[in-house]
Amino acid sequence: MIQWSFVLLVCYDPRTIFSRLRQHQTPDAAKNEDNQNIEGELAYRQEPYPTALSQRISWVLTLLISLRLANWKTGEASHDRKQPIKPLTRTAFCRHAVYLAFQSFIILDITSILVKEDPYFHIPSASIHSTWPPPSTELPQCLVSVLSVLPPQLMRTAIPAIQAYALITQGGSLPTIHIVMLSGLGLWPDEWSPHTWPIFFGPFSAVSQTGLRGLWGTWWHQTNRYLSTPGRALAKALSIETRSTVGYMLQIVSAFSLSGIMHMGLIPPEPRGTAMTAMEMRLYVGSFFWMQALGIGVELGVVRIFRRILPGWSVSPLRKAGTLMWVMLWFSCTVPLLVVPFRELGYWKYPPLPISVIGWLLGRECWTW
Repeated sequence: MIQWSFVLLVCYDPRTIFSRLRQHQTPDAAKNEDNQNIEGELAYRQEPYPTALSQRISWVLTLLISLRLANWKTGEASHDRKQPIKPLTRTAFCRHAVYLAFQSFIILDITSILVKEDPYFHIPSASIHSTWPPPSTELPQCLVSVLSVLPPQLMRTAIPAIQAYALITQGGSLPTIHIVMLSGLGLWPDEWSPHTWPIFFGPFSAVSQTGLRGLWGTWWHQTNRYLSTPGRALAKALSIETRSTVGYMLQIVSAFSLSGIMHMGLIPPEPRGTAMTAMEMRLYVGSFFWMQALGIGVELGVVRIFRRILPGWSVSPLRKAGTLMWVMLWFSCTVPLLVVPFRELGYWKYPPLPISVIGWLLGRECWTW
């Protein structure tokens, strides 16, 4: 919240620049089953900073929870041309939320079984290059034969990344359904209901298209996108075009520098039973995010070189495969920075789910806690 307040108060001037886009009903607008205007009949009006105090309170509170500034005009052409967003119906949102919750449950169930039997996630001295799956595994031999073909470092870095994806999607889906229901009953403002916000994650195809830039800028959740604003403000202050390479990198450095600092808060102030200090673990967490800015810079440089020496590279069928390999290589080198402190804190000591359906199918206890 401190960083968000800094962005709003220092990098922007919301009272003079921002306008809230509010949906209103047209007299002849048709309705769907959720009593919302159907596609093609949506109408919006711009609401600048109000003069009446009661309206200001609603305006400001809505701005504070709009971390992605959806349905807001900010004076930034790159942002404003995408507004307003097309909202989901309440029914579609709830259906999508249930699907994501089920998907996350399966992902967490499978990865928890793999993590439980792998010493790398429990013993600091265990090597990331040791045999995968570990010799002590109780997995069926047919499954072991398949998993043993995969590179150990790649799998041990993919598992925490997949678990993070599952936890975030689960947290942003099923627990929000009751808010959507309240808005349908008229007990909660539509503008504060998740079904009117952008979907958490974008298309995964962006990763194969533009690598780390697509992963962090399109596919991964954009809740903290505002962290790039100080870099954009600095570029403007230095008369640097924000769409230039230098302007873009200023925004990237700003976003990941602040993101690293913010995620340091995942480490408790006084961790118990750990060999590392809190600051040591925080630096590991921060370093992961700071390294992403370096990776994007390297990626931009390599892409430019390839475009010069291979004019047809941008349309080559090998480009997507090469881009995915690059992303996997980069994360296999940087994700261990997150594993070290979380392993020290015992994050993988207990499974995240109390019930394991996959474990039950494998002949194990269904209850895991």
